[in-house]
Amino acid sequence: MPVEWQGDHKILGDEKNDFERELDRLGFDPGDFLVQVRRETSAEGSDGRRAVRYDVYINDVKHPDRETWKLEGGQGKNWVAQFTQAVKSRRG
Repeated sequence: MPVEWQGDHKILGDEKNDFERELDRLGFDPGDFLVQVRRETSAEGSDGRRAVRYDVYINDVKHPDRETWKLEGGQGKNWVAQFTQAVKSRRG
């Protein structure tokens, strides 16, 4: 079963598939996760374009006692890698 995606998740593109693959690789069932994406107000970059930035909230619905991961996404931010690092540090 896939991750349940909510909010502005359509801005993610391939990152959704990357995240689900990473969950599998880490030994999780993607169907146990709910991910909500919230777009932030875009800031103008040095090139005059607006950079898309967003927050990603990840919940393990199988373990509701665990805290929600809040990660940053957008240009120059790799929230999937941030998640992987956080999981590995917890497993320590």
